[in-house]
Amino acid sequence: MPTYLEYNTEDGATVLIEPADSPSNPMRSAHDDMAVIKTGKRLTEAFISIRSTIKELMMEMNALHVEEGEVKFGLRALAEVGGFAVGKVGGEINYEVTLRWRKPKLE
Repeated sequence: MPTYLEYNTEDGATVLIEPADSPSNPMRSAHDDMAVIKTGKRLTEAFISIRSTIKELMMEMNALHVEEGEVKFGLRALAEVGGFAVGKVGGEINYEVTLRWRKPKLE
């Protein structure tokens, strides 16, 4: 039986995301063919920890004076914490994120 994490969106809708790990005691949903874990979080809250990781990565790229670059990573939904973790691209991920940057040329 598949398990999903339920998040709320800004407009009051809900989104279900299948986590990479399955919790030990998921709650059953109205459908007997799936289990839904109500995280009680907005989807944007689950991304907060990733935001700081991306900021630190960008600060490091600036410190290294990287002119142009691209970084890819995956985000995995974690059932036990109701959040996301950085995972490898191509593995069991829910989102693939690509960050590209190019320093503007000074005139």
